[in-house]
Amino acid sequence: MMKEANRSGNYRLPREEGSIHITPLPGVMLAIMTRLDGYDPCDPVSLTEAEIEGRRQAREYIRFLKDNVPGYEEARLINLSTGIGIRETRRIYGDYRLTKEDVMAARKFEDTIGQCGAPIEDHHGGKDTIWEFLPEGVAYDIPYRTLVPQKVEGLLVAGRCFSATHEAHASCRSMAQCMAMGQAAGMAAALAVESRKLPRHIDIERLQRDLVAAGAVLYDSQNRDTAENGL
Repeated sequence: MMKEANRSGNYRLPREEGSIHITPLPGVMLAIMTRLDGYDPCDPVSLTEAEIEGRRQAREYIRFLKDNVPGYEEARLINLSTGIGIRETRRIYGDYRLTKEDVMAARKFEDTIGQCGAPIEDHHGGKDTIWEFLPEGVAYDIPYRTLVPQKVEGLLVAGRCFSATHEAHASCRSMAQCMAMGQAAGMAAALAVESRKLPRHIDIERLQRDLVAAGAVLYDSQNRDTAENGL
């Protein structure tokens, strides 16, 4: 329907796909459909232009839904995101850089601080999204070294600025993984202070034991027994 709407010339829909999500509020749905490309989120002027264009697109997609999709005839826009969603800007180069090959091979690392089984979700500049899925039922490890910058001592990073290639970042940038990285970075910082060591020299096995004891998921069913018996 989006493709047909664009071909008609009556709509300008930069993205010809999207998703609708239920919310806890009766009758309220969350629509994700906009696509912004060519802006620099590190430049406040460019970011402002992107905010303006994103709001224009949101209203255009509402018009498309009301005109074309059964059930949306009386729909109305009640809210927009508090800010534009930025998937990727600057990232560090860490002691290890997570790669697409690591993701697709569900690679395991001795210094794991979390797991991810999410597909590569590449929102490129086109009208669709490129998806690449891991094999069924597997996950890869997030190495602690991706949180440790190469050339800066006494610093840990967590979340979307961690060390990964564009493709690996497109899998490991979601909220759950960012929360796992944040938990690991926080506990690693505490351990560094306690042991009077720089973050890259802490006892990784001690960090992993502390994370597991705190409820973090570091291991799948195939290697959990090994981990519980002393890593």
